[in-house]
Formats: sequence, structure tokens, C-alpha cells
Amino acid sequence: MQFICEIVPSSFLTPLRRTLAHELAQLGFKQMEIAHVLGVSQPVVSSYLKSPLSTPSSLTSRSAFEELVSKLISRIKTESVSSLDLMELICQECQQFRAAGPLCDVHRKKSELNFPPDCNICFPSAELAEVFNQKLQATKALFQAAQRLVNTGEKFGQLIPEIGCQFVYITENYNTSADIAGFPGRIVKVKGMGQIVSSPEFGHGSTLAQILSFFQKRGSNKRALISLRHTPEILTAITHEKVSISTKEADRDWDQTLQSFSKEEIRESDVIADAGGVGLEPIIYLFGKTPDEIVDFLISKF
Repeated sequence: MQFICEIVPSSFLTPLRRTLAHELAQLGFKQMEIAHVLGVSQPVVSSYLKSPLSTPSSLTSRSAFEELVSKLISRIKTESVSSLDLMELICQECQQFRAAGPLCDVHRKKSELNFPPDCNICFPSAELAEVFNQKLQATKALFQAAQRLVNTGEKFGQLIPEIGCQFVYITENYNTSADIAGFPGRIVKVKGMGQIVSSPEFGHGSTLAQILSFFQKRGSNKRALISLRHTPEILTAITHEKVSISTKEADRDWDQTLQSFSKEEIRESDVIADAGGVGLEPIIYLFGKTPDEIVDFLISKF
């Protein structure tokens, strides 16, 4: 039994990378530049260029494949596409190639199974597809917002707690804490500036996820939350425009602290100012409807 995912590397990704390598080399790109674009090592690029392009297959000979190569080369030449954008574009096209497309045809021919004409094994139900899309958009929005903060340099660096900054975002159709995305390892401070050490994933940022989840279940319309350094100056700048709740050593027992908030405080508050305690760093928790709303506010204030 051979899954379609098993044929994607040999039938789609490798031919695509090899073709792109040859096209970029003809445009004057150096091997290290090509390696960076394609996300492979320089020796791999060298092997691509030493071997001639493969004999057109049932997939690479399709006009859709040629159009994809042309689209990718055009994007790369304009220098307007990041490695992440390139990966997203290729993955989207791969889905199209699988949905009753060339890859589907290759899979049918290579597999010994008798697939029905309306086979949709590769794709989830409409409901699951919507959940996946929401999670994809949530992590993308969270990462881009965090990158905007990091790009402000030391301005954001001064706002990062000693334990690092956590930034979380909840999906639109929230059900459980598994629907909240955060940054594994947090956003840390290096030489006075913020640094994202890993892309956002679901199931991270436990304390902030707990707080955000509690507020959501009690009628808050805020779907994003960030942890910031707590100093009198930073708190004053933020609460000049935001409604704040103050706590006493909340980190010791968030369940108890959250239960002490009234429904009105939860609906109207934008900030939790945690006083901290012995061995516990005081933290400011700033809410927003979206990650960008939080970032826009912070950039305007600092």
C-alpha cells in the first residue's frame, strides 16, 4: 500500500526543485543562492545541475507543471518572495496537483488499489478543511504580527520580560485550549532586541492560553494576548488608553485569580497587571481582538 504522500517527493518535489535549479542557473544565480531559495544544500544543487533534466513524465509534461515553474521563477526574480512564502505557494499547488490532478493520476497508476472515481482520501471533510484553514491563518497572522514587533528592534526589546515574551492567538471557532496558537520557546531578547526562536504552533503558551481561554468562555471578544515586561513606565503608557485589572501574585494560582474577576471586568478589561511575587517576575498581559491590533497599539506607544 503506497500513500500519495510517499510519491510526492520523487514525482513532484524533486523534479520541481531540479527544474527550478536549472532555470535559476541559466538566469545567473550562484549555487549557494539557489540552495538558499530551494531550501537544500549546495551539494544537492550541484547534483541537480550535473544531471540533465529528467525525461518529461506524466506529471512534469503537464502544462500545469510548466505554469507552476514559470510562476515560481517570476516570484523569485522579483525578490518579493520569502522562503516561507515559497513553501506556502508550492504546498498550495501540490494540493491542486493532488485533487483529481496529475499527482492523483500518478498515484492511481503506481498503486495496486482500485480507487473509485470519486476518491477523496487525500482531503478531509469540509468541516475539517475549514478547521485546518482557520489554524493555518491563525499561525500565519500571529507570526507576521510578531515579526513586525521584532523589526522595531530595541523598542520591542525593552518590552520583553526576563522570562521571554509569549504571544498567543485563538481560532475563530474556539473549542478547547488546543485551538490556541503560541510560540514554543517564547520570543526571547538577544542583545537588546527580540528574536523569534520558532514558528507558532498550537498547544503552546500554557499560562496565556489558560487566561485567554477563560476570558473567551465568559464573553470576551479578545482573541489575542501578549505578555510584556511590567515596569511603572510601561504600565502607565499602556493603561493611559487601556482598562486594567491588577492582581497580587497571580502566577501562584491562576485558577483562583481568574475566578475572582467579575464578568464585567472580563468583558471590558484590556490588561491584566500581574504584581508578581517572590521568585515570580511581574508581567503585563495585554489583550487584543487580533495580533495586529496589539502590535499596532504597541508600535504607537513605544
